[in-house]
Amino acid sequence: MEEIKPSYIDLLRAPPCAFLGMATLICLFSLAGIFTRPPDMLAAFWPANAVFLGIMIRYPILASPAGWLGGIAGYLLAALFTDDSLLKTGLLTLGNLVGVGVGYLLYRRLGRDNVRLRHPNAIVYLLLISMAASFAAGLVGALINPILFNGRSLHGLGFWFASELVNYMALLPVLLTLPHAGAIRTWFKALWLPHVSWARVLPLLMFICSLLLAEIVSGPGSLAFPVPALLWCAVSYSLFTTTLLSLGFTTLTLLAISGGYLVINHDAQTQYWMFSVRIGIMLIGLTPLTAASIMATRNTLLRQMEYMAHHDHLTGALNRAGFWPSAQQMLAQLDQQHKPIAVCMLDLDNFKQLNDNHGHEAGDRALKAFTMAISQGMPGSTLLGRLGGEEFALLLPDVPPSQAWELVDRLRSEVAQLQVIDEAMRPVTITVSIGLAYREPGHLNLEQLLSHADAALYRAKHNGRNRVEWYQDTTCSQEYGR
Repeated sequence: MEEIKPSYIDLLRAPPCAFLGMATLICLFSLAGIFTRPPDMLAAFWPANAVFLGIMIRYPILASPAGWLGGIAGYLLAALFTDDSLLKTGLLTLGNLVGVGVGYLLYRRLGRDNVRLRHPNAIVYLLLISMAASFAAGLVGALINPILFNGRSLHGLGFWFASELVNYMALLPVLLTLPHAGAIRTWFKALWLPHVSWARVLPLLMFICSLLLAEIVSGPGSLAFPVPALLWCAVSYSLFTTTLLSLGFTTLTLLAISGGYLVINHDAQTQYWMFSVRIGIMLIGLTPLTAASIMATRNTLLRQMEYMAHHDHLTGALNRAGFWPSAQQMLAQLDQQHKPIAVCMLDLDNFKQLNDNHGHEAGDRALKAFTMAISQGMPGSTLLGRLGGEEFALLLPDVPPSQAWELVDRLRSEVAQLQVIDEAMRPVTITVSIGLAYREPGHLNLEQLLSHADAALYRAKHNGRNRVEWYQDTTCSQEYGR
């Protein structure tokens, strides 16, 4: 499960902060639900329980005694704004806590991918756990419905179950897929881009139009009007965005029915009718979530496959298939910006003898250590590729010749200090020879640059190894000990 940023952990671990934070949050969402309550009935939309459960699952640090007590206090504080008796407040709070507690105990058993709805079975688990939590709350509803509303126990069970299930299925996906703060800022910035393609906007426009059409036409079939638009949004937008749209559909539809703006049936406020409608709305909201979760899983697998296809499995560096297009793209960008580039060819010295004398496992360790030294010692803008065996290519964009020389020479020196352990637990030292070529803006293509760097590498090998050589004969090169 995803943790809160480290800068907030110590603060939230403090019991007073956890208590006050949860009390405030649950109180606000309870008040939001109270405002949707028809006379002598339960709320049309009660988000507090789903928010309580979602926060506890998403941020386990708040699932402390102080956090739970804060949630209980939030329910009780919200009840002060109503005319409910102490008995009614206590029984309703009991029902809320039973459902949240059952959901929390079940969700704790799931892994991160299922919690974040990025597993093929995640929506199934979401539905089953939400049903279990809703049924637990419904059992309490069956007990208190005759006491509080003079109704039948079976009607209390059905109404509580349906209401809680809709709330969980609408709000939990949003909380479980909520991005970190930086991603949320990026998401909001994307909403205000000056040039947004119609392909990105049309699914949202169709969704809004379908909601308006449902209100205009009304009738039982109008509930299904937004389904095609929701599916289009699910395959066009991110999982988090789809959860927001599904939440919007569920919330607006329930409020429209409760307020009489969307007329489905003239027998509109019976418990049996509300049970049927809420289950139907929940299932409609589940449809885009299922599609979006499958798309998110597919996209994750595609990214993993693309990474595997373009990266060396041993060192993590780009392989030839991944390095070549990335290098071509870098050169094209530097040409547009009129910036130079330095290209290096690197080759571990006597690598075959290392494998023969110390074993292939020691050779693999040497390659990993060498790649790690490059990633730690080079600027973040560099591009590294393993072209084959012990041969690597390194691109240093927008650096002057003197800085390029300094960087690769320092790398050569750091590699010479590395040691790896062979199968016999003996330390093995490695060295690297480097050929360096330089290109001013607009001169030479990638093949020519690599060819020049390779020629310089050949000269470094010929002149004693463990050294750096420029391609240009007129440029000063330096020699280092073996």
